[in-house]
Amino acid sequence: MTSDFQPRPDLTPTSGPTGARRRRSRQSGDWAVSKNFARMEREFGTTAGTGALGTSLLTRPDGSSLPPVSDVKPLVETDVLSKVGILTLIALGVGGLSFVLPVSVGFALVCVVVAFGLGIVTSFRPRLARVLAPIYAAVEGLALGVISRLYDSQSHGIVPTAIVLTGALFVGVLIAYRTRLVRVSNRFISLTFVATFALFAVLIATLFGLSFPGIGASATTLIVFGFVYVIVAILNLFVDFEMVNRAAVAGVPADAEWYAAFSIFLAVVMLYLGLLRILGGCR
Repeated sequence: MTSDFQPRPDLTPTSGPTGARRRRSRQSGDWAVSKNFARMEREFGTTAGTGALGTSLLTRPDGSSLPPVSDVKPLVETDVLSKVGILTLIALGVGGLSFVLPVSVGFALVCVVVAFGLGIVTSFRPRLARVLAPIYAAVEGLALGVISRLYDSQSHGIVPTAIVLTGALFVGVLIAYRTRLVRVSNRFISLTFVATFALFAVLIATLFGLSFPGIGASATTLIVFGFVYVIVAILNLFVDFEMVNRAAVAGVPADAEWYAAFSIFLAVVMLYLGLLRILGGCR
């Protein structure tokens, strides 16, 4: 599958004080990207360019060289989306069972902790995503089913609405990215990383009993935090789509598709939880 991402030539000077400053600035941007894309490239290698993974150089009869070729299957964006669909179906299936069966809240909390651990391991060991991503989807789905049941008991009928809205927003973000209505730069990625880290820090702090001004159990708080969840999730979806696009252009092998799908699935889960909060708070 071809990609409309066109890498720009690196015109950064490599010598002198100005070159050093620009090189540090470029590396700072690369640090923001390294959350996913650079890690994928480092862990899985690439199939593009001379000396890349599984690459051979061919020559014409006249002795001139041909572009390098590789026998390693590259990552394909549509295949990544297919794997996101598989993870989503797993979560929906297991979540549907825990929604209708008497699964306790305590067991759901254990599943949340297990899912968190699986997410950390998968993030730092991308090659295990082929096995751990489906397990994560099942464990997370079980917890989401119980959470959804709790919301449904207070606001009946919001769960199907949240599921449909999650799918609609996912498709909308994908269309906006593919049509370049939103362009994902390194600055965009950096801001998304900071916003995600800040939200994650607040959630961890509240789990340990810390309180923040304006954070409580009111409907207004649910709605406000729901919108924060949704906005951060949408930003992460844009970043993940860009990650997949860059990986496809760089020739990252297909072994990385499960890791890319796992990253996108995390944003989908956050998007769904945010919509649950908004709908629950409104009712």
